[in-house]
Amino acid sequence: MSTSYESYLFNFSASYSSGGLKRLLAYSKWFNKNGGARFIVSHRLKGIEEQYPANSYRFLRQTLLERAFNSTGRLERLIAMDGPVRVYFSYGVPLPRRIAPVMWYHLSNVLTVVHAREYVPARLHYKYRLLGFLTLRTLQNADVISAESRSSLRALAGVPARHVVSVNGSDDEIAAERDASLGADAPVDNVAVTVGTISYKMLNDVYRVFCRLRETNPGLRLDIIGAAELIPRRILRDPLVAARGPMPQPDVCRILRRARYYITTTLIENSYNAAAEGVFLARESFISDIEPHRELLSSVPVEVRNDFGTRIPVLHVQRNVLTTRNLKSWDQVVRDFIATAETELDAGGPRD
Repeated sequence: MSTSYESYLFNFSASYSSGGLKRLLAYSKWFNKNGGARFIVSHRLKGIEEQYPANSYRFLRQTLLERAFNSTGRLERLIAMDGPVRVYFSYGVPLPRRIAPVMWYHLSNVLTVVHAREYVPARLHYKYRLLGFLTLRTLQNADVISAESRSSLRALAGVPARHVVSVNGSDDEIAAERDASLGADAPVDNVAVTVGTISYKMLNDVYRVFCRLRETNPGLRLDIIGAAELIPRRILRDPLVAARGPMPQPDVCRILRRARYYITTTLIENSYNAAAEGVFLARESFISDIEPHRELLSSVPVEVRNDFGTRIPVLHVQRNVLTTRNLKSWDQVVRDFIATAETELDAGGPRD
């Protein structure tokens, strides 16, 4: 592609970890290799500019209330430093007014546009409710709205804009399918792994699945990756359960590569990305029967299990039957984004 991306501005200022960081780093890497683009990021990521010198980075320090109510003024000052913007991409940050010919909003957290109280404690519910209100109120300024699964995108079905699914790239999972070292004879640790400890991950259900598996495998252990203070005490009292705490993504993948089982009983997700890492790396997986997981496994045989006593059924899948047909590389994700943005630019102006 010969397009110059110097007038593309990506606002990742509200995301400095997890899926937001993963997408930011992927976009930063791609545009750094292709002439550079402009980014607004959290002040916590100071130093990223040294890794990707072809890009331009502006750093923003904001509280939740500042992000909600004062983003326009701060954005205007940052934009004025570098000149006009042709394409503006917002990762989960409301769009108070139009600042570019093409305005793109990416839904970073589906909990902001659903009834979150079903999934999280009251404190988080009110935070997500505020962000959701501000987001929906400003989406009339969006030309394109994206989410990481078809089910998440349906939560914004009533908003008049072009709707696209923009999944997270799955470079690690695509590489795993081609990796001969993950074949049937690969060494396996007798461990089940789960990632994430927030309430909607339903660790009590993870533990139910683990206990059932242990009935036929008494030495099986459970590793829980994530904030240990959120793990129910009764689970931690089990001597075969280990709280591993939060850890960098490469370390998570290293543990999953040697795991006999991956388990997630999450009730809601914006994408299938977390599950994809588990199912492509662990020998077998048990993942909750939610729509993003169905999207991931739509072309492979799965067993639906209703016998674990979990809140929702669980899908059982073996690694050796998986296909990467539903996955995209980060290169393809970025190229799809550019193609859509350039089509919108060619269309000339905001939608009515």
